[in-house]
Amino acid sequence: MIELYHSTHSTCSQKVRLCLAEKGIAWSGHHLNLRRFDQLKPEFLAINPAGMVPVLADGGFTANESRVFTLSESRIINEYLEEAYPQVRLAPADVHARARMRLWTKFSDDVATDAVKLPSFVKNIQPELQRLAPEEVRAMVARIPDPKVRERWTRAVTAGISAADLQPAIDRLTGMVERMDKALAQGPWLAGDAYSLADIDIAPFVHRLNRVDLFYLVEARPRVKDWYARISSRPAFAAAIPPAGSEGIQPVAA
Repeated sequence: MIELYHSTHSTCSQKVRLCLAEKGIAWSGHHLNLRRFDQLKPEFLAINPAGMVPVLADGGFTANESRVFTLSESRIINEYLEEAYPQVRLAPADVHARARMRLWTKFSDDVATDAVKLPSFVKNIQPELQRLAPEEVRAMVARIPDPKVRERWTRAVTAGISAADLQPAIDRLTGMVERMDKALAQGPWLAGDAYSLADIDIAPFVHRLNRVDLFYLVEARPRVKDWYARISSRPAFAAAIPPAGSEGIQPVAA
């Protein structure tokens, strides 16, 4: 049985849940509320010292049931699921389309993941930090493994994050939807004719534009808007990416 340590509104958790749902893989969940900083609790840091979700633990694929294969990094998790659970294929059969798919999954890691962090932080995490006493924030910041995240949290409760600070992220997200628009001029899905991990890995970041008041970037591009309408109407999308405000997502049945 697969266990997933995840958070409802984490884009990287959504990528993995969407892959699991499309493949019809049963899993049990350990939900972390990032707004309450569950990812910094010692019990989770013992599982992933980086303090990041998702983490997948697969105890059902190995020959020895006492061994559990644990994996972090959403892109790598989805690649693992594609190879370990091939009953529903999410990689194109065509070698060129597979290469295009890999370019998109790499782009989701290298560009989209980082670009969405600051707008998401301002919308979701900064208000929570500002409600805490300064000594609570200092204690929490000291537990953050990633120095970049520590710096961002510190700025949020001191100088704050300005519109000028956000602009580079908005520029990169604009570049993301422009790149999508060009790809979708060549076929219905990002890697071509087949729905694939390319679409799965990018979908949460397009969805997030809704929650950070940047969805106008999608609405201005009919091909991207149509792609989002099609992917968001899939049953797996509804199972993996719940409406804003929901907590404690339940396991997806096989």
